[in-house]
Amino acid sequence: MANLTITLDDQDKKDIATFCEQIGMTVSGLYNVFTKQVIREGRIPFEIGVDRPNRKTIKAMKEGDRIADDPNVKGYSYNQFVAEMKKW
Repeated sequence: MANLTITLDDQDKKDIATFCEQIGMTVSGLYNVFTKQVIREGRIPFEIGVDRPNRKTIKAMKEGDRIADDPNVKGYSYNQFVAEMKKW
């Protein structure tokens, strides 16, 4: 049996230890399961990526923030909104 030392952020270490405790597993056991899965599949067994909004979504989010903070923009109740949409 070999030993492996890894470096983690302090909070990440606490969070992963808490997770493992909740599911009845040790952190070492978790990494052993991960290692076996990588070896068996020949790949990292989950998708790694960054979920980023595109430019159009970012623009819409900024516009929404601007509108939310603008006291001159009229707000609608749900019923008023539905009534206005039916007019279209």
